[in-house]
Amino acid sequence: MNDAEAIEYLQRSDQYRVIQRLQAPERYWPGEPQTPRIGIVIDTEATGLDTAKDKIIELGFVAFEYDAGSGLIYKILHTYDAFEDPGEPLSDIVKQITGITDDMVKDQHLNDEGANTWLEKADLIIAHNAAFDRQMLERRLPVVSKANWACTFNDIAWMDEDISSLKLDYIAYKLGFFFDGHRAVNDAQATLHLLTRAMPNSGKLAMAVLLAGAREKSRRFFAFRAPFGKKDDLKARGYRWLPDFAWQGKKGVWSMAVSEADIETEQQWLTDIVYTGKTPPFIYKDITAADRFSNREFQPN
Repeated sequence: MNDAEAIEYLQRSDQYRVIQRLQAPERYWPGEPQTPRIGIVIDTEATGLDTAKDKIIELGFVAFEYDAGSGLIYKILHTYDAFEDPGEPLSDIVKQITGITDDMVKDQHLNDEGANTWLEKADLIIAHNAAFDRQMLERRLPVVSKANWACTFNDIAWMDEDISSLKLDYIAYKLGFFFDGHRAVNDAQATLHLLTRAMPNSGKLAMAVLLAGAREKSRRFFAFRAPFGKKDDLKARGYRWLPDFAWQGKKGVWSMAVSEADIETEQQWLTDIVYTGKTPPFIYKDITAADRFSNREFQPN
């Protein structure tokens, strides 16, 4: 019995689920796209989670061609993977999570020119948790600040597809494959691969769903001078505290972003619940993929 026959036999029994190790192909869809675009799926490994202070130790990305209309992914254009010495010893937790050691990054540097050549071409940059990767990269390779960004973590409603965890390896498992994770280029390849899959419930192509989410405008509200007694209402609603936000001499604000369809509802909620009918001093910023997940999203106009 060969592998294909074994898989068919197991799946016929309805007692097993067979998933496949990711073997990154050079091409996903034959032919040429009608509306060709260049996308980049990117991942960074760093010395920590503080996007303002921690340093990148590995950068990996996969550049690919896709069709803007259908979301079909065609061919792989380029793969990039490089270490960078942060100039300080790696913590034990970073070594454990990433598998990266001090010897691996010693005296290593990103090839800025090689990376920027592709990053400048990208019509869309994609990451699984783009709020981290974008903010880390805008400090290190500022050219990414000019790009449109999308996030497979935030821009796809995985819960609607009965995928209960947003961890990349779990999503991969639910979509029928597994991979060696926590290294930058491996995570990038896995993120790209899941975008070529059909969603479990809706049957829609994951890349098409991502593009629709990225194209949607959103509005970030800043509940400026919200009464202290309303903090529990704001937290329950999904607002989070931004301690470094500064406006008219006052620091700190509760903030949340909503989709374009929910703007009027959110404005009414702030007026009725937070400001109890008084003239609300909340401010807002309209967001597109050009600013989404950047630090710019959290700064007033």
